Amino acid sequence: MNLAGAPDAAAADRATFDVTVAATYYRGTIEFYNRSVIVDGVLRGLSTGCRRGGAWAYDAGGYPLAHKTTSLVCNGAVERDIPLSWDVPGGASSVVVDLLDADGNLLKYCVTTRGDEYCEVT
Repeated sequence: MNLAGAPDAAAADRATFDVTVAATYYRGTIEFYNRSVIVDGVLRGLSTGCRRGGAWAYDAGGYPLAHKTTSLVCNGAVERDIPLSWDVPGGASSVVVDLLDADGNLLKYCVTTRGDEYCEVT
């Protein structure tokens, strides 16, 4: 059973991501829906390098629709999902997934456009 407004993501509406810095990473899948995006991943942080994941959703004009970050991870690989939603018709055109340090500073990120298979690291 699907919730209204959250149909199953078609293959073209799903992308994988892998944002890695040294032995830490945030990796998983991004699923696009009509009024939401789900970033479903595993975040790995270490006691010597705590990490936080972040995600941004943008419309076709580049306007940010939603942004959230995960809680801090300092003890290995942990499941961390980021549900993004907005009350505007239509779906996100692109998503940016961030790997952040303990202070919230950006370490590395990837960008994907709806319909892409992979999130390209920049």
